[in-house]
Amino acid sequence: MRVYRRAMSYFTPDWPWIVLLVALIGVSVMVGLLEAWPLAILIDSVLTKEPKGDWIHGLFLAALPESRMGQVVGLVLIGMGLQIVGYLAWMGRMMINYRLNYVGTTRVRYDLFRKLQELGLTYHRSRAQGDAIYRLTTDAFGPWGIMDVTIGTAVAAVTLTVMTAILLSQNVSLTLAAFSVAPLMIWSNWRFGLRIHQRALESKEIDAALTAHIQQAMAQIPLAQAYRRESRAFRRFRGAVGRSVRALFRLNWQEQLYPLARDTILAAGGAIILGYGGSIVYRDQFLEPVAGGMTVGVLIIFLDYVRKLWDPLKWLTEFVAKVRIFEAAARRVFSVVDTPEPIVEAPDAVALPLRPRTLTLDRVGFGYRDGQQVLADVSAEIRPGEMVAFIGPSGTGKSTLLALMLRFYDPTAGALRLDGTDYRTARLTDLRAHMALVGQDSVLLPTSVRENIAYGRPGASRADIEKAARLAGAVEFIAELPEGYHTVLAEGGQNLSGGQRQRIAIARALLSEAPFLILDEPTSALDPGHEKHLIETLLGLRGRRTIVLVTHRIEAVVPCDRIFVMEAGRIAEAGSHGRLIARDGPYARMLGRAMAAE
Repeated sequence: MRVYRRAMSYFTPDWPWIVLLVALIGVSVMVGLLEAWPLAILIDSVLTKEPKGDWIHGLFLAALPESRMGQVVGLVLIGMGLQIVGYLAWMGRMMINYRLNYVGTTRVRYDLFRKLQELGLTYHRSRAQGDAIYRLTTDAFGPWGIMDVTIGTAVAAVTLTVMTAILLSQNVSLTLAAFSVAPLMIWSNWRFGLRIHQRALESKEIDAALTAHIQQAMAQIPLAQAYRRESRAFRRFRGAVGRSVRALFRLNWQEQLYPLARDTILAAGGAIILGYGGSIVYRDQFLEPVAGGMTVGVLIIFLDYVRKLWDPLKWLTEFVAKVRIFEAAARRVFSVVDTPEPIVEAPDAVALPLRPRTLTLDRVGFGYRDGQQVLADVSAEIRPGEMVAFIGPSGTGKSTLLALMLRFYDPTAGALRLDGTDYRTARLTDLRAHMALVGQDSVLLPTSVRENIAYGRPGASRADIEKAARLAGAVEFIAELPEGYHTVLAEGGQNLSGGQRQRIAIARALLSEAPFLILDEPTSALDPGHEKHLIETLLGLRGRRTIVLVTHRIEAVVPCDRIFVMEAGRIAEAGSHGRLIARDGPYARMLGRAMAAE
């Protein structure tokens, strides 16, 4: 029940619309129950020499003229009016349904997207992007589905109760005959509802996997082309699509068998009512005429109501199967929303106004899982205005250390501090405002070059943007773009080279007002000329920004004030280039290997 209450809570702000929806549903139910009565009254009380009927007939006829022709016209108009009111009520219900669906689902998506933004790298790196996309686009409809099914089932229960009461008031035996097909209806709804539910769940899971596969396949196209593996990639894609199609076909087959069974049972129910009811009419009106006996008009009411029995019975018997589909989707959403956040801001978090600060790593340790230590006993102090580097081969924990500096993770041992303030006690927004990151993968947005550079500082002036681009060595290629700074980039910046994307990312970091400039392998996509230009730019910022390089390229760290050499998750040695060479330790050996490789 907690899932249902939580799902419906997304629609609490729309309670006036829900009240109006319930009122319109009431109108629709009433119209549906009254639709057949004008014809029944016309046959029993107007187009006959001996008018018959009960209080309902009298209620309709009381508003009509006394003349037979006037009553005919009046009943025709009432029938037409009921249909028009029914259509208007239905249209109003549908529009309110759409509104509740869109507004409520939007709230669900807001909550889910906010949570996905808050969850750390461990969560996102352990799951396919396609799964998150599927939850946002498809599973987000789960709460509305629960709401819709609950309302529909409640309406069905009321409709069935009122309909049964009316039928019993007309003829008990014929009512029992009408309900003789109810067990078949219930069995059919249960049987096919269960199968459709199973097939729908199967299809949903396969569709989610297909979404993830498509996302991965599109990202792997350059790799497939480079290694001539297009045929293998196509076979895997064909297999994923084939599984989805087969699952859908199995679902569609059950969806088509279901109406066949329904219509067959309805035909049998109609035949029972027509046969048994017709015999009662013949007896009461011709063989043994009795006052208040069964009439043709009442028979028409029974035939109409039997046809309408299916829908409420269907809602009632399919409630569990239907709601579970949406419950499963809602649970997938709530499982993400309820995922514990690895990085939690303390309730009494300390504000950190933006200014140059000293970054201290105090015996920092980190492990992704128990027994898998990545960093151990890392200690360092980085003072304002310094240019420092963390260097070492791949797998020594450099990128993990960078992630700790941005508080994407918290250390499992020790602490990181800014001017003595522990990261875990500081406001997260203030902390990250001190850091400008240039990552290995330069993420660019499908918008203009100008907006990409100004991403971290949207209000930057044109002059500041161009200055940052000049310092990053990007001015020359930007000038050659079709619309310069207003050129819109492709998704992921695919219409730029790797080096150009890297320079845009560097310009973005330079434009920010963050005191710390953190660069993860910043020269990996640059040619020697642009690498030299970047190093000169960084040297020019020395004293004004605190610069932290994380790299394996020894050429980039030579001018740094201090170099921290990492081995197996620890700082093996630290010092300036000259002192480390004189020490003839790991750094000197790295330099020797780099020179030999040239």
